[in-house]
Amino acid sequence: MKAWRWAIALVVCWSLSVAAQHWLNAQRVVVPDAPDSLYLSSGEMLKRASIGFDGLLADVYWMRTVLYFGENFERQRASQQPFDINQMPLLEPLLNVVTELDPQHIAAYRLGGYLLSLRDAQSGAQLLERGLRSNPHEWRLYQDLGFLSWRQGDFRRAADWYQRGSQITGAPAWMQPMAATILAKGGDRETARALFTQLLATSEDEFIRQLCAEQLQLLGAPPAAERSP
Repeated sequence: MKAWRWAIALVVCWSLSVAAQHWLNAQRVVVPDAPDSLYLSSGEMLKRASIGFDGLLADVYWMRTVLYFGENFERQRASQQPFDINQMPLLEPLLNVVTELDPQHIAAYRLGGYLLSLRDAQSGAQLLERGLRSNPHEWRLYQDLGFLSWRQGDFRRAADWYQRGSQITGAPAWMQPMAATILAKGGDRETARALFTQLLATSEDEFIRQLCAEQLQLLGAPPAAERSP
């Protein structure tokens, strides 16, 4: 009986996918200046076409996104060109479709945020921030935003992202001292000292305490011997 149920389920899914594809072909929108014949619709249109299978359709478009990036990357490498994200005009539309279909698709936000930032830091940050609005408890998105801000030389904003991410349940212990380290490297030594001192006084993690003590010594501040009661 199980085999029959699986067979029926597969036939139904195949039928739905064929129907959805016919609908998409009728509704397709050509992406201007696209280097290949790929047609994209908005995530909302695709949701209506998916008949409740939007998560499955998001995975299909995610595979198309990865293949699109991989094929273009290999083409550039084969021609010995320097890597240029600007030669992948469909990457952002594909990522938008994936994340509109599945707002919890963390991998799409993270990889997309990094790749888009190679072309335009604002585009990468906007995708990650959109991911945070749908996934406010995902500390990795805070980490990625902090990294992007650091690369742009905005150390205070980078430290703020790491600090906020460190408050998320499940965030690793290194997130909070990372905020202070970034401020120290960026030249805001007084704020960095205050953060390290606070962490040293309140942390129960011996590794974090040791790290804070070392950083305070490097900043020229004598570490507190004991935690505050």
